[in-house]
Amino acid sequence: MSYKLFRATFFMLLYSGLCCGAGIIPLDLLRGTAGQSVTFETSLKPTPEPFMALTWSFNVTHSIITSTSVDVEGPGYEGRISLDKSTGSLVLRNLTEEDSGEYELIIIPYGAEAIHGHVNLEVLSEVSIPNMACPTEILIEGKSSVNLTCDAKGIVLDREWKKDGKPLQPGDTVVFYDGGRVLSISPVDRRDSGVFLCKVSNSISFDTAKCKLKVFYGPDEAIIDQDPVGAELEESVDLRCSAESLPKATFSWKFKRSVMYGPEYYIEEMGKRHLGEYTCTAHNGITGLEASAVHTLRDSGALTSMSLVVCTLLTLLGLMLI
Repeated sequence: MSYKLFRATFFMLLYSGLCCGAGIIPLDLLRGTAGQSVTFETSLKPTPEPFMALTWSFNVTHSIITSTSVDVEGPGYEGRISLDKSTGSLVLRNLTEEDSGEYELIIIPYGAEAIHGHVNLEVLSEVSIPNMACPTEILIEGKSSVNLTCDAKGIVLDREWKKDGKPLQPGDTVVFYDGGRVLSISPVDRRDSGVFLCKVSNSISFDTAKCKLKVFYGPDEAIIDQDPVGAELEESVDLRCSAESLPKATFSWKFKRSVMYGPEYYIEEMGKRHLGEYTCTAHNGITGLEASAVHTLRDSGALTSMSLVVCTLLTLLGLMLI
């Protein structure tokens, strides 16, 4: 009996009321792994003799096997299947993702009602290690943008992004595209420096890829500190300049007509010629940005003497008014 003739005979019996169908496959969904095997088991007990006719089909129109007095395997299933004629159970080997779909079993026993069952099969390939290329260009805060693409072979059912071990959420500058496949950051911020991880997975496997980003920034506001704060003539004094920057900033000083380089300006013995305005400039060689600060170096001893004179004059003036 051919597959088409068998199905026609079965449905003619079914709709004529001579027989009725009963579910004989316990599960609604089976999952398999590409390259391996899956067994479509029925709930039937083994019969002492084969059924009058039995057929398995795929997505309604494709015959897998029709078993009557002889077995006829459908195209593409030769050597891939094993049929238990006493229960109707079927083993399908060498699975591919194309085997995903609906499988239907129709059985006509001798002297009994026809029985019917169906089940869906989902075949997944193990996901590969994601391909995520890190950007090679220099990333500058507030100027650069970056796109990280997480691609993997196999059916990817879920993608998860993390930064420094914490789940990454979309925000003002962070956007996900293409179902989470692409992570876009525009513009980048210094807080975007760190390790980004993409995890791809399906129900049978998962894998991850990492990318480390470094965002260059600064220099921020330049700050000048004086040590000691109240320096007097003939004392040593140290001026220190600092600014947040990546990479570390380089520093230059200007005082009157002199220029000096480095974060510190050290005066071993302060004289009157050292008093005045000092300008520190921080420079970042990668971002090309600069930040400057001005500090006035004064003689603390002179200020103290002047304060005493002012205080004395005010005291005398107060006494004269009494």
